[in-house]
Amino acid sequence: MPVKIWEVDENGLSSKVVTDWDTLLTAEEYREDAEDLDRRLDDVLDGALKRVNSCRKTGAPPEFLRAWAVGRALKESGVYDSPALKNEHRQLLWRALARKCRIGARSTREQDGRWRDLRPSAVREPRREGGKLDYFEMCRWLAEQDLEDAIATFGGSIRNVWQMLERPALRPIILRRILREWFASHPKDIQERLLQQSMFAEIMKTLRKRWPDRGPGSAKKPVHYKDGELKAEVYRLLAPFAE
Repeated sequence: MPVKIWEVDENGLSSKVVTDWDTLLTAEEYREDAEDLDRRLDDVLDGALKRVNSCRKTGAPPEFLRAWAVGRALKESGVYDSPALKNEHRQLLWRALARKCRIGARSTREQDGRWRDLRPSAVREPRREGGKLDYFEMCRWLAEQDLEDAIATFGGSIRNVWQMLERPALRPIILRRILREWFASHPKDIQERLLQQSMFAEIMKTLRKRWPDRGPGSAKKPVHYKDGELKAEVYRLLAPFAE
């Protein structure tokens, strides 16, 4: 997958092409493909901004809303479903997208400062940037749910989102749906207590202990259950937290 990595200095914007594909000489052989992707990423970021503005009335915390809006814009763009990304890791895509946000680099070589808020840490390179759990990977995962469902699942907390995402066995959307239903089955005051970051972290530890990523007990994961069976098991495991 060829991407454009933007840079800025006293002379203005410039870019280089980076790719995992085989090349005869340099990655510049794929500049046309990289330019095409870069234009599509403009649309992703513009679409995310529109969603942020249209969804403010939900009352979601700004950081949570921005992350969800970016993820939904990515999903609707189909960028990571394109043939060029088939069987490819998405790390280069996330790196290119992060740089566009930080610099505000449009494919037209203009700068758009509005994009900077779509990704945290505009000044320094975030520690997860370009990794398997890059911020944009989190956004993509978060936006698998509609915004209201995502808020109800995580209490509008990005820290809670990371707590679940960082445990691979707990990532399937069916588990998020059941967790949302379990929260909703309790009075509002109890829901608020359960969704506090410290309590949510303990809930995730309990679920991970039941479904570890590897080692003893890891053979049967949430995706291997029928819906009713998984729901019953989750409710049983989490019942003590609501007492």
